[in-house]
Amino acid sequence: MKIHAVCMALLLASCAQRDVRGLARASETAAGAVRRGDAKALSSHVLVGARARVDYAAILGDKATRQRWARTLKKPAEIRPRAVVFLAADSPIDVRWTPRGWVFGEDPTLVYDQSTPRAALRSLVRASLQRRWDVLLGLAPERYRLGLSEDDLRAAWTEGEHADALQTARDRLAARLGDPIVADAHEAVLDLGNAEVARLEREGSRWVVVDF
Repeated sequence: MKIHAVCMALLLASCAQRDVRGLARASETAAGAVRRGDAKALSSHVLVGARARVDYAAILGDKATRQRWARTLKKPAEIRPRAVVFLAADSPIDVRWTPRGWVFGEDPTLVYDQSTPRAALRSLVRASLQRRWDVLLGLAPERYRLGLSEDDLRAAWTEGEHADALQTARDRLAARLGDPIVADAHEAVLDLGNAEVARLEREGSRWVVVDF
């Protein structure tokens, strides 16, 4: 068991080193696109769900700006790989590379966690499948919760005219739980394909689901 653990640690470390090299090459390629003023090439290095949020004009506006951004992208201050570990089919967990090695970015023991965008989406899928209407209510933004009850959610998900659509959207979301999430300190977006996205926002120390 100990030998297996050591081998796994070495394998993950090796993967992290390859990831860093790959990220460095991708950043350098993006730097070339910026230097040329090629918005289309730069867009190809951005997640589909995040492309509309990039201010290309601000990055590519004039030669001095392009050169400044190109230098920054070619030689970033630091590169930190991130990954997703599936503890089960419905349990993707964010992990991050640190000087101490790979560490969990969230608590894998919490069933209905809202500490990260991915955790909140995972909780929504689980709560809807388990019919935990109380949990689903807590996953809604405060402005929605004020006019909702657990009975409202139960009816909407089980007998309402949009019940089938909600369940279909939930299943589509479940299939994308491991995909990259674009997030800043306040908002997060998961691209669901076909121009559909799941949107989240932060409320205090937890994330809530605006729509999916």
